[in-house]
Amino acid sequence: MLSPHKIAALTATFTAAFSLLTAPAMAFVVGATNNTETLKNQLLGNQTAGLSNFSVSVTGNSAAFGTFGNDPFGLQSGVVLSTGRVANIPGRNIKDNLMINGSDLNTDFGPQGEAGDLAQLDLSFFADSTAEKLFFEYVFGSEEFPEFGGSVFNDSFELLLNGQNLAKLSDGKAVTINNLVPNADNRSTDHPDYINNPTVTGLAASIIKLDGFTKVLGFEGLLKQNQTNILSIRIKDVGDGNLDSAVFIKGGSVRAVPVEQVPEPMTMAGLMVGGAMLAAGKKLRGTRH
Repeated sequence: MLSPHKIAALTATFTAAFSLLTAPAMAFVVGATNNTETLKNQLLGNQTAGLSNFSVSVTGNSAAFGTFGNDPFGLQSGVVLSTGRVANIPGRNIKDNLMINGSDLNTDFGPQGEAGDLAQLDLSFFADSTAEKLFFEYVFGSEEFPEFGGSVFNDSFELLLNGQNLAKLSDGKAVTINNLVPNADNRSTDHPDYINNPTVTGLAASIIKLDGFTKVLGFEGLLKQNQTNILSIRIKDVGDGNLDSAVFIKGGSVRAVPVEQVPEPMTMAGLMVGGAMLAAGKKLRGTRH
């Protein structure tokens, strides 16, 4: 039999866990802006010693750039780029199991098709002899998940430091739809970095419309010392301009010192619901236009 002390301790533990799941949270917000000064200030942290002369330029539709706060991933705030309208990303994921034209996130900036749905942010800066590496953290998500995994609609994200792509999954693969969900008909092949977010059962389905996203990932790259460096953040539709993808860059994560590991914000909730987040939300295949 448990002692009163142990019972009290267990009660306190379960009460704290319940409070974590039921306590009101600040709303996830995204504000569209392609103001380069705003985007630059969001990207840079206060640990950029050795880095200077920052400048930002953007390529793509103005609605494809923005800032975010109180996200469901644990990044807290930062910069978001999308192949669609970033302002449409927050909200309940209510249109799973639908044809393409009925999806929650389906902005085609055309008429260039996939070429029109490229969003790119370039950050230029000087690194002196004391700055050796650049560190960053991000989450990639898409409306293409999971039903178009393994198809020609292989949207991708790149983070290029002086031309070298540093945005990789935990096994070193590029960040693409097909590398995260190789076979939509065999979900056992899903990449371990992938988190499904179907309607109803997705733990973030009431917060964000994206049908799937990665865990928080962070990588580093060597700088060219005593030279100007260029960091390019690129996200693009592949195959056509339909179904939006997005990338969230943690605010202040562009820095010249290592970042602390980000805890997975939904771990406790995931355990308490028995892994419901892994349930697949299968959409009907069909014409994408």
